[in-house]
Amino acid sequence: EVILDVVYNHTAESGQYGPTLSLKGIDNQRSYRLAPDARRYADFTGCGNTLDTTQPHVLRLITDSLRHWVTEMGVDGFRFDLAAALARSAHGVDMRSPFLAALAQDPVLREVKLIAEPWDIGSGGYQVGAFPPPWAEWNDRYRDAVRDFWRHALPDVREMGYRLSGSSDLYAWGGRGPCASVNFVTAHDGFTLRDLVSYDRKHNEANGEGNRDGTDDNRSWNCGTEGESDDEGIRALRRRQLRNLLATLLLSTGVPMLVAGDELGRTQRGNNNAYCQDN
Repeated sequence: EVILDVVYNHTAESGQYGPTLSLKGIDNQRSYRLAPDARRYADFTGCGNTLDTTQPHVLRLITDSLRHWVTEMGVDGFRFDLAAALARSAHGVDMRSPFLAALAQDPVLREVKLIAEPWDIGSGGYQVGAFPPPWAEWNDRYRDAVRDFWRHALPDVREMGYRLSGSSDLYAWGGRGPCASVNFVTAHDGFTLRDLVSYDRKHNEANGEGNRDGTDDNRSWNCGTEGESDDEGIRALRRRQLRNLLATLLLSTGVPMLVAGDELGRTQRGNNNAYCQDN
């Protein structure tokens, strides 16, 4: 199967001072979510703007694109970046929003796999466990619990029990089973698995932003020294931690997601925001 990662929540035109490349120059007012001062954008994505999926022409642009990928290119489903931003209506994230309703009613799109990154950066944007069937979701509660458990920082072991067994506390209420939980320890954002056991803090100096970019909430443990080490004891401990994390992921109930390269120990040398690096 091919699951396509798609980003329909914003365009590359940034904020009010960004370039005019597409929708900003066609119909700015009806294409984007605007702040009360309509010269500015409501930014729920961290990218300067947010598309307004309550507008019919925006919604049609997205659904036409999705149908093209299914009917012409043969993909089997989609993972939606910042899906909570797509599900926003006038008063916040709405699980009966035009976007979610359109996908549920479409004869093509309702038959494919739908995976949400169930949050955005706006108020009320964290929606893990809230998406309706048949949506699956990235489960960051799983990520955090597994990271904390293996660095001996999990305050309540019952949390680990829920995550290992399919996160019924998050998904059972809506009639969804364990397959609604996309389990992961690392993703394309953040540390690689090797860096997770090699660094206590981010090292993003190469990005040119004074190490200010990227999250500081890494829940990582360097096993005794920061970064690469020639100490065989530390290297052996890191290899064991990698095996612990991989085994936990692959043996947990749910759908495991493994970043390509993590099984080989790929490193970004502590950079947890390496979108601008060739790694």
